Amino acid sequence: MNSSGALRWSIVLILLVSVGWKIAIPLDNPNDLKDELVAFFERNHFKVIVSDEMVNYTPIIRATTTSCRLQIARLTPDGSNRDLIRYFAMRSDRSFVVFRGTVYAQQPILWTVLNYIWSRVLRELGLIRHITPVIAVVADSSCDVERLPWGELYAVPPKATLSLRRPARRPTG
Repeated sequence: MNSSGALRWSIVLILLVSVGWKIAIPLDNPNDLKDELVAFFERNHFKVIVSDEMVNYTPIIRATTTSCRLQIARLTPDGSNRDLIRYFAMRSDRSFVVFRGTVYAQQPILWTVLNYIWSRVLRELGLIRHITPVIAVVADSSCDVERLPWGELYAVPPKATLSLRRPARRPTG
């Protein structure tokens, strides 16, 4: 067999393996995130309503208490729909982004994109089940939702994540 025939068969083999791999890995189920968000807010004593409006294949969730009103939506990792928050917010509302349990005033696009790429690789290798979501939250001015335990939301096993924080230094000696 000459080198061009070997090259063709190599390309065919690579394509077959690549396509087979993508077929074998199930798509990320948006209902998993919806269910996780609903459970999170119910654990934190919110009344939850899942709307018919969809953003990134995930419904917008409304969570309320007697003194607080929230709207929650999933953002794209690349930030292409980050202005969506402003669409839902009234003038007196506050908006922020939750990513990996941390509250940000604006979406940290560099980190969300890097984490998305890394999570996809790990997911395709079968090491994790879900890609870390980027969550937009709109809260009315009476809410103090930044203090919610956001780290509990959609927890990802630490061994399978891209560390975005510097490791703590351990004292020597």
